Formats: sequence, C-alpha cells, structure tokens
Amino acid sequence: MKICNSVIKGVSYYHPENKVDNNYFIEYFKQQGKDIRKLLKITGRKNRYISKYTDENMLTMGLKAVNEVLEKTKVKPSELNLIAFSSGTPEYIAPSNAIKIHNSIRAGQKAVVYDINANCVGMLVAIEQVSRIMINNPNIKYALIIGADQLNKYSRFNEAITYSNFGDSACAMILENTLEEDSGFIDSDFYTNSSNHDKILLPAQGLSSVIHDQELKIKDKLIKWIPFNLEGAFFSAKISIEELLSRNNLTKHDIKKYFVSQFAKKNIEQICFELDENIEKFTFIGDEFGYTGTTSPILAFAKSEENGEISRGDYIIFWSVGAGTTCCCILYKY
Repeated sequence: MKICNSVIKGVSYYHPENKVDNNYFIEYFKQQGKDIRKLLKITGRKNRYISKYTDENMLTMGLKAVNEVLEKTKVKPSELNLIAFSSGTPEYIAPSNAIKIHNSIRAGQKAVVYDINANCVGMLVAIEQVSRIMINNPNIKYALIIGADQLNKYSRFNEAITYSNFGDSACAMILENTLEEDSGFIDSDFYTNSSNHDKILLPAQGLSSVIHDQELKIKDKLIKWIPFNLEGAFFSAKISIEELLSRNNLTKHDIKKYFVSQFAKKNIEQICFELDENIEKFTFIGDEFGYTGTTSPILAFAKSEENGEISRGDYIIFWSVGAGTTCCCILYKY
C-alpha cells in the first residue's frame, strides 16, 4: 500500500518596497551615542525592507504572498483543505488571521483553518505538523501555509539588536498530498530549552497590561529583549541535523542546501563550522532582507529556488529557532 506524503508544490514571498540600508541605522544610533557597526557586521546586515504605510500589516503582506503562490501553482482556493498562518506579530487574536485569508481568497468550506505562533520557528513547525497530518489524511489534497512578521514595528527604537536587525516579509507555501514516494517530507527533530523564557517578551508587560493599564509606557508595549547566549540553541542544530541524517541513512554529502535561521551570519557560520560543512551550502539572504522572523528560513529557500540553486530530488534541511528557546529541524527531499 502506497503512503501519502507532503510535497512542496510552490512557494512565493512578498516584501514592502521601502528599502532601508545600514547607513540610516548607523546614523540613527550615532545620535544616541552608540556605534552599531560591529553588531551589523556580526548579523551580516546591509539592507532590509520596512513598510512605511500604517495600513500595511502582516495580514495584508501575507495575502499578497498567498495570491502569488496560488497563481504560480494554479491551485484554486476551493481546493485548499488546510490553511495555517504563522506569525509572532499577529494582527488579530480573534478571529484567526487564517480565517481572514480564507475569506479574502474565497476558499471552500471543507478546510481546517487556524493560526500558529511559535515565534521565529513557527513556519517550520507548521510545515512539520501539517506534513504529518497530510501523511495520515489523504482527504487533505492541498495545504496553504502562510508566514508573516513585522518585528521592526514592535521594536524599541533605542535598542539596536531589534530595531536595526528586523525586516518585514511574508511567505506562502502550498503543500500537495501525493503518492509520490521519492520526494517530500522525510523526518524532523526538535530541541527546547525554556530557561530563556523571560529574555524576549512581546508585549514586554503582557497583553493584559497593554489593554487595561492606562499608564503603561509605550516601551512596555513593545519587544523587551534582554541579551542572552544563543550558542546552545545554534549548537543544537548540529545535533538535530546529525540525528536526522543518521536515522535516515544519509550523510551530509547527500545534502544539497541548508536553509537555516537568518538571525545572524555569525550563527550560520557557527552551524557550518560545527558540521564541518561547505559554507556555500548555506543560503544567506539576511544581507538583503534583514531578519524576518517566522519567514526567515523559508525566504532563504524561496530565493534559492528562484536562483535555480536547487532541483527536484535534492535533499535539503530546514532549521530555525524561536523565542524561549525552541528549535525545529526538518529533513526534506525537494
């Protein structure tokens, strides 16, 4: 008996037109008596896209990415049986942002529709969970996964690690449930160490305070980011990758590309060093887009596909990390 599998049918992305380079942030923080050039070198930033329109949010960005991927794949909204929206900066708590997308594209009634928030690792968690659902449910023919974040909008304007680092983007991916045995989702691995649960907080004082505390300062409604050591999380990437390769009788030589968190170029180099891999196999787009949160590894994948750097049948690996700290690693045959 053949087993169903989740295969990437198409991916699209969107970003605002407004491009902001490093010079703006260097001068901005210079006026505060801060030199952020070393930080920008570590993160690998050059440009990032940041919306300058108040009516552009993660939902409107997500819809633009969705419309593009539907056009690219020729999948009809009525054929979608699952819609999942990942964001750490959701525009709505109720109804779900996925419901808003469902209505905008006039999707059908036979659909599972929900939001997921695992912060920056959210899109990978969605892909992993939706893929496993599809494997066990042949009635889900097509699934739409959307990711969008506007982290810059919620940054404290005097904190360089967030305000100068983040860019806006949205990604949309369609997974197809097929009987294809030689491609698609293979395996996954997770790592969670919740000791840093109090280091990244949005809103800084909690949502109930934002709503009910009329004297709450603006900074306490935004991201609170207490610097902490992320090396353990990024070292876990090596452990997860090697575990997945071992479990599936593969070696790192079988992997064509790695699409990992774009939080900092230094961290990608760390993963590469720990694996004793070729840095050319790691796609870095953080110099063009900045750090885009949940879309980060998928945006790297989309650009690599766009540039013809991967082909059907290639083994690829996704990995990312979310606040708290929690990580997801996925082995996939494209």
